[in-house]
Formats: sequence, C-alpha cells, structure tokens
Amino acid sequence: MTTRFTIVGGRGFIGTALTASLRAAGHDVSIVSHGDDLAGRDLDHVIYASGIAASSASDPGYAFEVHVAGVARILARSRFTSLLFLSSTRVYDGAQSTAEDAPLTMRPAAGELYRVSKIAGEALCLAHANPAVRVARLSNIVGPSFASPLFLSDVLRQAARSGRAAVRTLRDSSKDYLMIGDACRYLGAIAFGGTERIYNVATGANITNGAIYDALAQLGVEIAIDPAATLACTPAIDVRRLRAAFGPPHDDVLASLPALYDAFAQHARAGV
Repeated sequence: MTTRFTIVGGRGFIGTALTASLRAAGHDVSIVSHGDDLAGRDLDHVIYASGIAASSASDPGYAFEVHVAGVARILARSRFTSLLFLSSTRVYDGAQSTAEDAPLTMRPAAGELYRVSKIAGEALCLAHANPAVRVARLSNIVGPSFASPLFLSDVLRQAARSGRAAVRTLRDSSKDYLMIGDACRYLGAIAFGGTERIYNVATGANITNGAIYDALAQLGVEIAIDPAATLACTPAIDVRRLRAAFGPPHDDVLASLPALYDAFAQHARAGV
C-alpha cells in the first residue's frame, strides 16, 4: 500500500537517506524545506528531519528557526496524519537516566543552545493533541555523510584523503553509533506504527574510539592521537522501548567500517 510522506529537510544527510528508503519501499515522498510556506497543505505523514549539527549551533536565531519555528508552523497551519520530529540523544546531557520519560536538565548558556532548541521543538510536538505527533531522539548516525563535521565522518574523511587521521580524543572515549540504514528502518516503522510519543533511536551500546582506531588501522590507516587529547564519553542510551517494538539493529557499525571507508575514499578520489 502506497503512503504519502513529506520529508522536511529531505536534502540533508538523514533526509536524503530517508527519502530513498521510503521510495524504495514504494511510498510517495515529497521534499520540502523548513522555511517553505506549507500553510493549508495536506502533508499526510510528516518526518521533520530539518536540523543543524550541535557544532554548528552558534546562531541562536537560526537554531530556533530550524528546530522550533519550522515545526511550530506545520503544527499550527498544516494538515497531517502523523508527524515525527527528529531530535537528538544529546538532550540527555546531564540527565540521571536516558530512558525516554527521564527528566531533562537545561541551563541558559550559549553552549546549551543546541539542546535547548531541540528540547523546545520536542515540547511543541508533545503538547499537540494528536497522539501521532511523535519524537525520535537519534544517537550518532553513521553513513556516507561526506561533509559532516562530526567525529567519525571527520576521521574517515582525513583517512580517505591521506591514509592518516589526526584525532583529539582518547581511545577510551565512547559514543553510541547507529548505521543510517537501521536509522531509516526504525524511523519509518515509528512513523507508521509507533504507539509511544518518544523513542530513542540508537544501538544501546557505546563503541570506544579505540575500537574504531583499531578497525581503521587494519585497513592501513595511521591514527595520530594528539598529546593533549581529551576524554569524550556520552551515556549509554536506553533502547528497551525501541527494541521491544521494532527489534534490534541489523547492521554492526565496526563491521561496516571497511565499506564506509571505501565510500569516503571513492568520494575523495572523485574530488567532489
């Protein structure tokens, strides 16, 4: 059965992958921007994938325009069957638990801009009367995101260009990583049949930088750790709700690194 989706931010890394995944499943997909005039339009199933990276959230006005004002306009002015707002597991920074119903902490500081704007977008969605307006909190999504400033993409980009990567985080640093294919599968399933208002979309187990460095070393990549490297760890994400509803992820991140490295290398050779 064909379903119509509207992907807000469908030209970004996650939005592009979602669009391809949904179209491959036979669905009709429209791509719009968070700034488009969507007033009065029937958008059917909406996935709000428009967002900025935490490292780019330096402009307060733009961060709130993308994460808050854009989704507020859709909620207030458009017609839709369901809406899934893509947030981040970064909202758990400082929290005592990473379960979806855990209390979150916020501080009115410049470095909190990304988290505060994501939480504000979530709050708008969760205040909506339609129970099909949901939130997906994504961990670090891994895939061929060639321009991303985030850690793993940066390491792969360096390695693909020179066979060497200079890193500034210690081997014991760790984060939760989820392959883009699994992220798309989960997000599509939540949009279709999610029964909860919030889902963590993550693997549920952190991978250390050391494991990543060792996997890349086996591919011939030289890893140079800065003498002033720091420890960067994020809390393990609670995925019991996600697993109970939609099962475990299909792809192993470390096992996928050789193919991902090849994709970055091909991109580097193409000089794009």
